[in-house]
Amino acid sequence: MLNPEGKLGRSWQLGLALAHANAGQLIVATILTEEGEESVDACQAVLNSAREARPTEQKIYPLLVKGQEATQTLIDLIHTAEIDLLLAHADSAVRFDLNRVNCAVVAWRGDREEVEGEAAASGQVSVRKILIPTVGGPNTAHALTFLLPLTPEVEITTLYVVTGHQGTGAEALGHSRLRQLLEFVDADGRIESKLISSNSVSEAIVQEAAGNYDVVMLGASRESSIDKALFGDVPGAVVRLSKRPVAIVREPRHPFTNLVQRLTWWLQSLIPRLSVTDRTEAYVRIRRSARPDVDYYMLISLSSMIASLGLIVNSPAVVIGAMLVAPLMSPIIGTGLATVLGDGRFLKRSFTAVLQGVILAIIVGSIAGIFTVNQPLSNEILSRTEPSLVDLGIALFSGLAAAYALCRSDAAGALPGVAIAAALVPPLTTVGVTFTVAVASIFSTPFNAATLINNSAFRLPLGALLLFTTNFVAIASASSFMFLVLGFRPAAGRKDRQRMQSRAVRVSLVFLVLVTALLAVSTYRLAKNQREQARIYDVTAQQVEEVLNAELADLQIISFEKGALQMELVVRSASSIPHFAVENLQESIGSTLSNEGIIDTIGLTVTVIEVTELDPLIPPTATPTPTETPTSTPGPTATFTNTPTATMTPLPTATPTLAATQTLEPTLTSLPTETPTLTATATATPETAVVIYRYGINLRAAPDPNADILQILRQHTVVIVMYGRTDNKGILWQQVSADGQIGWVAADYLAPNSGS
Repeated sequence: MLNPEGKLGRSWQLGLALAHANAGQLIVATILTEEGEESVDACQAVLNSAREARPTEQKIYPLLVKGQEATQTLIDLIHTAEIDLLLAHADSAVRFDLNRVNCAVVAWRGDREEVEGEAAASGQVSVRKILIPTVGGPNTAHALTFLLPLTPEVEITTLYVVTGHQGTGAEALGHSRLRQLLEFVDADGRIESKLISSNSVSEAIVQEAAGNYDVVMLGASRESSIDKALFGDVPGAVVRLSKRPVAIVREPRHPFTNLVQRLTWWLQSLIPRLSVTDRTEAYVRIRRSARPDVDYYMLISLSSMIASLGLIVNSPAVVIGAMLVAPLMSPIIGTGLATVLGDGRFLKRSFTAVLQGVILAIIVGSIAGIFTVNQPLSNEILSRTEPSLVDLGIALFSGLAAAYALCRSDAAGALPGVAIAAALVPPLTTVGVTFTVAVASIFSTPFNAATLINNSAFRLPLGALLLFTTNFVAIASASSFMFLVLGFRPAAGRKDRQRMQSRAVRVSLVFLVLVTALLAVSTYRLAKNQREQARIYDVTAQQVEEVLNAELADLQIISFEKGALQMELVVRSASSIPHFAVENLQESIGSTLSNEGIIDTIGLTVTVIEVTELDPLIPPTATPTPTETPTSTPGPTATFTNTPTATMTPLPTATPTLAATQTLEPTLTSLPTETPTLTATATATPETAVVIYRYGINLRAAPDPNADILQILRQHTVVIVMYGRTDNKGILWQQVSADGQIGWVAADYLAPNSGS
């Protein structure tokens, strides 16, 4: 921006030099807010002087812009002409609010005055020496970025002033900040640095600027505006005492871009920046590995088949092995590097390699999915169909680690771990496997459009595809940021690459935001399902205890879709559980969960494990019983004694005598008289049966499964068997009487009553 009331000055010469060195276009403009003839003549005069002062080989674009408000007119001009850098006089007659300008700004003060007899203000003396005092900030770094192409024709010196109150170590800190600053802009020895000690920063700068410097250029601090920086103590003292022009530089004001740049600048102090040689080697290495060839396609195919089989057999170890074999990480990292460099050809090649690898992995997974048709999907497969925000965080940090490891040869050993953490191939093979299963489910049933639309099986491959998309976008974006921190960026003179970088970064951010939104929805759905399942478990355990007086041992949710819940329960009970009790359990669980809006219908399968519970017993302590021990006791000694021998004496023998025999006489006996015998009449005994079904049976009013239930007959109930017996709907029905009620029961659950 030219000052209509002044001369061209050194800002004009610096603008010519910057446009020539950076292969840019120089627009020379004045803004006219007053329509007086004198104002128009003044603007025309300064524009004519610019035409006359320009080198014959350099082209300029003079503009006279009319507007009611100077600052807004300037903002519109910058937006329309896509200005990258604005050089404006802060002390001209037309005042601008430069804090409202979004592009980079170099605001001049003192450029209109003659400098000790020189013809500086006439625009005839070019800028040869620039002094840049700094404490090491992003604004100064931005100034050095666009000034660097001027070297070596223009001598640039960075200055760090150490004051006495900073204490010990201040000089080491100054050298460190200067070195960090020069490394950030890839000075490569083309910019000199100087450190001096003084009690006053202003006096030190003034004294140093007296050494034939043409311009003193300062970076605006982060806290102050341009006006404060221009008219503060340090610039004011330099202008007042040395009569040198002072320029305040501020980087472009794009909120997100500035945030990234400041974060990058802060990380520079934590992460060592790569040298030009190291960056060149890393670029060649990554570009070569991102090129698809026969080895790339072969490894993708093999790793995809390994991953597919590992997923089908539910083997995490096999899946991890497939991650190590897959070469898909290299082109994804290449995409991130190409984004930072703005290299369109490299970006297209890397993205094409990724796309080809994705298609090949899905095809291999689809072929492997044939082996799992009509079989339940493994947990390894299902776990990759519902991504969450946690997966996004893992992918982001994996991208940072991968980019850092590829650039640092000392950290290359971390690449296998990064490949495992990223897990790129398993989600793709999961897409193929689940897609095959979904297609097979369509052909296994009669085809109709409604079934195809409502088929939930296709949600699984879409979920796995979302997981891979998350990994790809997050790794590429995070690696781009790490490459930026390590010093990769487009060349200063390559405007085409800078525009490509800007577009690629915007596209990456859009996809990152989109993926984050989709994952947020998926995470919310997962959290909701987990809460509902936890509530189902709590309610079921409570009702099992209250209704069945049992303990819930296991609960499996077989299906839970569109409000229809199907569960399998395993309960432990000390006694048998009748069928009607299970029905009561189903009703109580269903009513509780339905009132909370969790389910609409419920189905139960209950397995009862009968257990025997014993009260705690303290066994008696064993007491040893004393045992008799034989002890030898001396006694009397036996003495031999002669015993007399008994002599047998004969006794007298009795002589038998013959006795007289008695003679029997006949006796008169009377004959028996016939007596009539009473005979008992037979009475019919009713036949009884006993209920043998452990859960009890229903006594129904008719021989039909849908007939009204008169009562529930528990196990071991004795009933009277009636004469009615019939077969209906494949069930043999028996008419019985129980507690005065006559009804029908299934004959298979009765047994003859052996105790009757």
